[in-house]
Amino acid sequence: MTEHSTKARKPAIAHLFWWFMFAQGGVLAAMLLPVHILIQGILGPLGVVPVVDHHYDTWVNVLGNPLVKLYLLVLIAFPFFHFAHRLRYLLVDLGLPAARGVPAQIVFYGGAVAVTMVTIYILLTTVPISFG
Repeated sequence: MTEHSTKARKPAIAHLFWWFMFAQGGVLAAMLLPVHILIQGILGPLGVVPVVDHHYDTWVNVLGNPLVKLYLLVLIAFPFFHFAHRLRYLLVDLGLPAARGVPAQIVFYGGAVAVTMVTIYILLTTVPISFG
């Protein structure tokens, strides 16, 4: 037996995590964003479906719901992880050697984490959560 065959290979958990975030972001960007735009941006203004209008009282009532906050977090955060992963691997495919390094991972994935943290902060500080 060779040395490589006896050595147990550890799974790349970090790599799996970023690929999971990439896949979920792609699915959500492909499914939720068009539906959200269709309902809020097209059918709502046409009067076909009821949507959140531009009045402050309506926004406060809607943004107080924890499910709406979770929906907005998912709608914003996961596509950013998809974008970060896709852009990094685009640069890898274009032959940029720096895109494979740890600094590039910190820039791309750290940017997605930063956007997620800012989104969480804004969602938690704008309107208090109400269950009623």
